[in-house]
Order: sequence, then structure tokens, then C-alpha cells
Amino acid sequence: MLKLLLNTRISYYKYYNRSILKATPLLLLVTLTTISVSAQNLSVKTALASKSTDITVATAQKSISLAIDNSDYQAVKLAAGFFADDIKQVTGTSPAITTLQHPAGEMIIAGTIGKSPAIDRLIAAHKIKDINKIRGRWEASLWQIVNNPAPGVKKALIIVGSDRRGTVYGLLQISRKIGVSPWHWWADVPTAKRKIVTISVPKPTWDEPAVKYRGIFINDEDWGINQWARKNFEKDFAHGIGPKTYEKLFELMLRLRLNYIWPAMHEVSKEFGDTPENVALADHYGIVAGSSHCEPMLYNNVHWNERLKGVWNYSTNPDSIYKYWKETAKDRKDKEAVWTMGIRGIHDRGMESPPSGIPERITLLEKVFKDQRDLINQYVNKQWGPVAQCFVPYKEVLPVYDAGLKVPDDVTLIWVDDNFGYIRRLSNPTERKRSGGSGLYWHLSYYGGPHSYTWINSTAPALMWEEFHKAWENQARTMWVINVGDVKPMELGIDYFSRLSWNPESQQADAQPQFLKTFLTEHFNENVTTLNNLLTEFYRLGTVRKPELMNRDWAISLSDNEAVQLQADYQRLLNLETSVAKSVPLNKQDPYTEMIGFPARIMAETGLIFMHDRAIVYGANQAAHQVEIDRLKAALESEVDNYNNKIAGGKWQYMMPGTVTGQNLLSWNSQVAWPWAETRKPDTTKKAIQADITRNASSADEQTTAGTAKWSVIPGLGNSGQAMALTPVNLNLLWKPGDVKAPTLNYNFKTDGNSAKVRIDFMPTFRIYPGMQLRVAILVDNKFISTTEVPGSNGKEDENGPNRNQGIRNNYVSALIDLPALTTGTHKLSIRAIDPGVVIDKISFYKN
Repeated sequence: MLKLLLNTRISYYKYYNRSILKATPLLLLVTLTTISVSAQNLSVKTALASKSTDITVATAQKSISLAIDNSDYQAVKLAAGFFADDIKQVTGTSPAITTLQHPAGEMIIAGTIGKSPAIDRLIAAHKIKDINKIRGRWEASLWQIVNNPAPGVKKALIIVGSDRRGTVYGLLQISRKIGVSPWHWWADVPTAKRKIVTISVPKPTWDEPAVKYRGIFINDEDWGINQWARKNFEKDFAHGIGPKTYEKLFELMLRLRLNYIWPAMHEVSKEFGDTPENVALADHYGIVAGSSHCEPMLYNNVHWNERLKGVWNYSTNPDSIYKYWKETAKDRKDKEAVWTMGIRGIHDRGMESPPSGIPERITLLEKVFKDQRDLINQYVNKQWGPVAQCFVPYKEVLPVYDAGLKVPDDVTLIWVDDNFGYIRRLSNPTERKRSGGSGLYWHLSYYGGPHSYTWINSTAPALMWEEFHKAWENQARTMWVINVGDVKPMELGIDYFSRLSWNPESQQADAQPQFLKTFLTEHFNENVTTLNNLLTEFYRLGTVRKPELMNRDWAISLSDNEAVQLQADYQRLLNLETSVAKSVPLNKQDPYTEMIGFPARIMAETGLIFMHDRAIVYGANQAAHQVEIDRLKAALESEVDNYNNKIAGGKWQYMMPGTVTGQNLLSWNSQVAWPWAETRKPDTTKKAIQADITRNASSADEQTTAGTAKWSVIPGLGNSGQAMALTPVNLNLLWKPGDVKAPTLNYNFKTDGNSAKVRIDFMPTFRIYPGMQLRVAILVDNKFISTTEVPGSNGKEDENGPNRNQGIRNNYVSALIDLPALTTGTHKLSIRAIDPGVVIDKISFYKN
């Protein structure tokens, strides 16, 4: 029988026992990835097999065996154990895990090319068709039904991986197909029971990822996942997030087909690499354990002791820093990793001075690159191929890079967003020729200036699609990493990212409604339409204002009409959630609340609190509105209590921050500037002027296209929920301001004969790369008025500047354009494309 079958799960307790760790040889690492949710020609039936290309893998009475070779990778054995448990969850019967030395009439045979003798024999005997579709590929999987594959076996479902990750995903893709959610543990998703599970593969089918490294960053963990691990889930580990938590995270990543992690790295957490069990566990699970933008050479410097080691400054203390990089290179030499190059300050601080001048910082960083790469070349094994390396020009490092920093050609450039979802820049034509390629680091959650948002996930999938689609079209395809905060309640954002990064070209402009429909069908099949409506409005209101960014100044700046409409919208969202919750089956109440209900109620109740506070500021009945504020505050506290103490029997206790806004990093807080904590006198002089006419950009009376180039409605994007983006977003689509053939949006409007103004609300996107622009041409009645660039798009201003600060709060930036005196009657406003990357949300007209 296959060795390690009964012990194929790598448990925290085994790893925590150092003697067992030393006694158990670590097999070669398997890194994992994200596969598309539905490989072609692979489906599940609930009737017994009736065709030669069907195989019944399990019934309520028995399951067929799963054969894997003892010589295959440890991650494959782990996946086999997960798969067997998944079959048992669905049918009540579990496959025996065995080898072909114990054949049966029908079987599942899974293995990795070059590591599984059984698979290699099938290939040599030409039993597996289309094997060249995956041979030598990165993380590719192939499924095929084969008759008489081996002596004593009449029929088998063959699952082949081009490498260890390909085999793992080939197995767990079947688990997903039969109804086991990747979130079954992390979101308490129940598995539907079936009496029969039959797999149908009419012809060989295969799949592989588009983006090579697809990763998550566990970050800003102080108030959520660290507290939960330390006080609840992993009490035996004294430092918060440890092997037991990482084991669950790695399984989730396997099931979502994500292969790369930046581990937790705040001061409250013990360094990932300082716990050998963490590193060994990642190795067994096949996870590529890297490090974030401020942790060079896989070394977390947050606990760097300057009294003992000197300052963290490579210009004044290189020997001490080099020593620790050398130790990390030696310790992690045989583990698959992406090595982060460069240096910033301790933790997430900027580069230390001296030097302070950009030319001197360029010189220093180029020396750092050389020294780091010398260590890698000297100590790190090449068993996984060329050693992957990345450089992340984040915050203060980006201007240094743009000033001429020379990054080694084979190092991947990971471009960054502005911490609020808008990519600061992508590669120019010369950079696109680099052998290391480029990637993207992007935020679903953020703690820092000017505003934090770590409480709930209200970032619309449509925004993720728009920005990552732009990155993909502009060749940022090697590494994608998203900051996911505490993982919960980021489930939907993480899930969508896993699908998008596996196959970006399968996602089109309607990505958000298509994703929501698919996800909700998989998890809440009875209420798909209503839940879709709820989430669509939730994400739209989250674009109008994330709850963490709500404050009194924002509320009182709204025009009266805007405030009335928003109050109605928040109340409607709350009513819809209340109604939907009653219709969700009892066994799905926990996952519903965790992933949908709780975030929706937080959004609605927080928004209503600020609308009632606004009414008080403007002189409405204070007592009545204060009663509502108090009621809503109590409701919020009840939501948090329910999440922490009642859902899943208290499983998530300490995970969810409450309504207390802390003053420092040690405080448990939601980051909301609640009105009851305000001490400043309200400034009511900045109330917005109500426009005479406001139209969604998608309501154009006419539009013209230019071949495949056009203004496309992106459902779910922008304050309107249907912003217009110029697509496709590539460098070949440029027009001169006077080009009448450029894609154009036309809007009819009426005037009374006086001059007027038009305000265009753009989403706060950036130029694709420095040197480009982000412009549109404005015309009235076909006469050129002006060229307008998206405000703040040149990248010269960071998120703390006046334009970007407001733009990231509002998710729009406005350009106000004077129109000439016009005759009484109807006229035509035209917005003509010039540069790629522009997204328009709303058009407003003001009479002078």
C-alpha cells in the first residue's frame, strides 16, 4: 500500500513536534495556482455512468479507488487526502487511496509527469491523448477517461499534471465540480449531498493558468486574524498567526488555485521564517512563500533590533544587514520562492536617510541589487529553475525607479496601485521587452494614510476587472498579488481574483454580474437573482463611499438631493438584506452572514448614521434623528457580536473589529470617524451645488466606434454602477484631438440661451505609463471646445495630495468645463477619445 496514505495530511501538531519534523523527510515542493472554474468537456452527472466517456466515482454505497504513486510529490498526496474527504462529504463514502499495485475494475489514477511511474507508463503506451498540450507547461492539468489503462483496470479517470501544482489542481477541480466550495472551512459553506457522482469527460480536456504567480498578502492583521488566531483558533502558538492557521490558509489557496503568499508581517506577528514549521508546511503544501515590498530577501525586518544590530540603513550599516540576508539565503535555499529585491525602511517606512537625494538612492539600490543577487547565486538552489525575483517600486521607491534606477533585466517589476485600487503606472514599450516581465500589487484592504479601510470588503469586482484587465492588456502578466487584510470578510474579492488571474481573457466587460451569478449559484442556489441585486447595490454604494471613509465632513458636503437619495438607497439596501436573510435556508445562514449579510448591514447602517447626523447638523429634529442614530449604533454592535460570538458556534470570535475607533495600532477599531466622536464645529459652507441636469455616462444619446475601439458600459463600475470605459486599453489606440473617427459619446442637452458649464466625473485612473497622457476632447455641436485630462492622472501627486485624496474617497475626479454662450434650444455635447485608459462615470450640466 502507498506509504503515508493515512498520514498524508500534514497536521500542525506533527509539525510542532520538532523530533517528528526532523524524522520526516520533506519531499519536493508543490506550488499551486488558480484554475478556471469550468474546464471544457468536464462535467458532473447525478446518474450512473451510461457512456464510455463517463465514470461513476462514488455512490452512497461505495467509491472507486484513487491511485497515486508513492514517488509523487507530497502536495499531490495532500490533495489526494482532501479529494477523498470531499467525496465523503458529498456521498458519505470515501475512496481508498492506493496504487496500481492494487488494481480494481474502475479507478481514478492521478499523477505528475516524470514523478508518477503509472502516468509515465500510460504516456509511453500512448493511452493519454493530447499529452503534449500540457507537457513542459506551467501548472497544467489534463483529464481523460481511458479504457483498459492497466492490467486489471477496465476504465479509469486519468488526472495528469505537468508539474505538482497541475496534479493538485486537477484533483481539486473535481472537488469543486462536485459541489465542495473552496470556502467550506473559511466561510462555513455546507456541501450538498448526492447519492451518485459521475464524472463525464467526452474528450480529453486540459487547462493552465495565464498569470504565473497569483498571490495573496496577509496584512494589517493586528485587529482581526491575529487576534482570532492568538485568542481562539491557535492558542497553543504564542505569537498569533502560526502553523495551524497557515495550514488552513494553504488549503484554501490550493482549492482556489493560488500559488504565492506574502505572509503576515506586522509587529504583532512572529516572522514567518522564524518559525521553521511555517516554512516546512508551505513546502509540503506547495505554496511559494515570498515576502512583501518592504521585506527584502524574504527577511521580515519589523523586529530588527537597532541597539544590537545597528540602524537599518544599507549606506551606513551594510555588513550587519548583509549578514541577515545571507542567513536567510542559506536557510531558504532549497525552497521555491520569489525573492523580493531592493530595500526600504523598517516595516513599511520609507527608505532611510542618508542618502536622501534620488541620484544617491539610485546608486545605493543598484549596489543592493548586486549584493542580493550575489547571495542568491551563491546559496540558492536552482532545482525549481531560474530563481524568481521581483522588485516592487512602492510609494517613495517609485520616483527613484522613474528617475533611472537600473533593475536587472530578469527581475520582475511589480507595479502598484495607489492603495485604493487605481494602478499608478504600467510598463512602457522598452520595459515590456524585459525578460523578467511585470506584475501588479493591488489592495482589497489597506491600513495607512490618508484613509484606512480594513473592516469590510466593498471594492467592486468591476473595478478589479477594469484595472487588472488594463494590466493584462499592457503585458503585466507574471505576478499578481492582492492585499487581503485578514482574509475575512474578503471572501468574494479573493474568490473573484482567483478566477480572474487564472484566465483574464475569459472575463469581459460584464465580469461583475457574470461572477456574482456564478458564485451565488455555487453557494446559494435558491436566491441567486435577489442576492445578485443585493450585492450589486452593496458594491455601488461602496463605490460612492466605503463605510470606513465616511465622516461628517463628507455627509454635510452632499447636496440636499444627493443626501435624500443616499438615505433612501441605504434604507433600501437594509430592507433588502433583511428580506433576503429570511429566505436563506438555515444551513446556509452562517456563510450568508459572513460573506454577504454582515457587510451589507455594515454598509447600510453606517451610511444611515451619517445621513441622520447630517440632518441634525442642518437643523432637523435633533431628538428624532438621535434616536435613529442610537438605534443604528446598537444594531451595528449587535452585528459585530453576532459575527464574533454566534456564527458557527463562536468559531470566528475576535475576528471582527467593533465600532470603537482606536487611536493607535494596538487598538481594536473599524477606522470610521463616527459622528458621536466629533468635537469640531461642522463646516456647512462646502455643501455641493446641485446640478441642473445629471446623467450617467452610459445614457449617451449616441456613440460612434472605431473598429474594435469603443466606449463600453462596465456593469458595477463607478458611482453610477455603469461607468463607460474606453476599450480595449492598449497602446495602439491613440487619436489626435481633432480626429473625427475617434470613439465618441454624444449627449443632447437644452439651454435657455445663456452660457453653461459641464462637469465630467472621471474615475481616478492614471496614465498607462509616464510620458503618456489621459485626455478626452470636448466638443459642442461638433465644434472643438477644449482638451481635458483626467485630474490627478499624471502621477505627480500621491494619495495624500488634494486631488487624489478626494478622488480616492469619492471614486471620481471632476473636470469643470466652461461652455460658450449658446442659442436657446437643444445642443449636443461630444466627448471624444484621445488616450487609452479613460473611464467616465457621470455628466452634469450647470446653468450660469
